[in-house]
Amino acid sequence: MNNDFIIQKPFNSHLQKLVDYYFFIDIPISALALKEENVIPFPRITFGYFFDHPFSVTNHSTEETIIADMIISRISKNQISVKPLTDRVKIIGAHVRPFTLAYLTDENISKMPWLIRTKDLFGNNAQNFKDNITKCSNPQQMFIEVENIFLKTILVKDLNIVVEAISHIESHKGTISISMLADSIGVSSRTLRNHFNKSIGCSPKEYIHLVKLKQAIFQMKHSTDSLTSVSYSQNYADQAHFTNTFKNITGKSPKKIRENIPDFRFLQF
Repeated sequence: MNNDFIIQKPFNSHLQKLVDYYFFIDIPISALALKEENVIPFPRITFGYFFDHPFSVTNHSTEETIIADMIISRISKNQISVKPLTDRVKIIGAHVRPFTLAYLTDENISKMPWLIRTKDLFGNNAQNFKDNITKCSNPQQMFIEVENIFLKTILVKDLNIVVEAISHIESHKGTISISMLADSIGVSSRTLRNHFNKSIGCSPKEYIHLVKLKQAIFQMKHSTDSLTSVSYSQNYADQAHFTNTFKNITGKSPKKIRENIPDFRFLQF
């Protein structure tokens, strides 16, 4: 395990269904290849507390910049970049499943900001979390505090439709049609779309695109396969479709993405 980057699976059995893993990173900026990076759209939500080392987060789709010290993202196809504002990256956080945000609020997720300040989500628990983190002497203790803030906020809800739909999408690696997806869980395509917009913040089709994008970039990073091979292995119709999908979502071609896979590993891939 790299001591600069530590991950931990949830301790609580219920949260194991909602959280992929907690992470901690503490590294000088000088150790990173790039000082500003694009956050490639990702079929997961990220919670992060940046200690005394805030980030500038820019949404190039909306031309908005936020200084982030403790935030949670939502599923989005917006083109976003992040830039550390100090000489160090130090973050405690979590990658969570796409429906987890809906368990933390009764708001319509599609109506929420692209980047959510956690004090608006966790209330007083947000400040308590910050206070408790300062008393921790190691990442394992911090992971417990991350788990506690989720357990204190989580709501009892029936999200079976989106949970089951996402399970189908990911098990089919994004190759399932919307009509087949709706039929497999016994709802109409319209009902499925409404549930996704309210509880995930995007349409089922958009989520499928993000799943395929993640798989393609993972293959591009961890193999020497040609871009043509990647496009066919991820079930794109042809390389032109592959390239156009990449540009529409990320603003960059697959070739450019491959040349600049993010160095901020805690964010994705």
